[in-house]
Amino acid sequence: MDLGLSGRLAVVTGGSSGLGKAAAASLLREGAEVLIASRNEDRLRRAAEELSIHGTVHYHRTNLTDPRDVESLFRRSEEMGGADILVISYGGPRIAKLPELRDEDWYDAFDLLVMSVVRMARLFGPSMKGRGWGGVVLITSVAIREVNMNIPLSSSVRLSLAGLVKVLSRELAPEVNVNAVLPGHFMTERQLELLRSRARERGLTLQEMEEEAAREVPLGRFGRPEELGDLVAFLASERASYMTGSLIPVDGGLLRCIP
Repeated sequence: MDLGLSGRLAVVTGGSSGLGKAAAASLLREGAEVLIASRNEDRLRRAAEELSIHGTVHYHRTNLTDPRDVESLFRRSEEMGGADILVISYGGPRIAKLPELRDEDWYDAFDLLVMSVVRMARLFGPSMKGRGWGGVVLITSVAIREVNMNIPLSSSVRLSLAGLVKVLSRELAPEVNVNAVLPGHFMTERQLELLRSRARERGLTLQEMEEEAAREVPLGRFGRPEELGDLVAFLASERASYMTGSLIPVDGGLLRCIP
């Protein structure tokens, strides 16, 4: 299936690793030109070199919690002709139980998980809408739908994103589609961090914890990053032209709740 992304410019945050990098690779394979962003310039440079086998890649160091960095990334994209696609991916908040969390941790989590999206949407959304077409995809977590007691910050704060996606999808319609994907167990650096934390708490080895986590998934395994990346590329394309405001689990059946 040709997704019609050839010649489109995609901006992908968190593009130096994990699911953001996988999304960038999928978009490149579909013919898009990609501008990846993340906080660490060395990692960005290495990721751009690796991704370049799939197509044209640029990079721009960006801390999504710094409004000046977000503005700088937006200006860079405008100099390149303007973003047609925006994929927002980022790391997660502190892993700790509720009694261990300080007020600052809650504020930091909201700044990272919610305000980063607000800052990006405030700049990129009107620009896309003004040009008459755009696709925005937020990579977040199944924690929006089902509480994970090991990460109270994520399970609490991410709920705001469900409402934000709905608001943005209506505000930017009909020119721009806005959707979110909710990954479950994918083997990324963040997932390893979570597994190590759970393994210490349970007195298990990392391998034992990985095997137990895989058994929680009806499909019996962790997801491959490209499986999520390909869905992101589809949602960012005109092939998904009648999808907006959707929150789509990509979890191998992990969620027990009815969407």
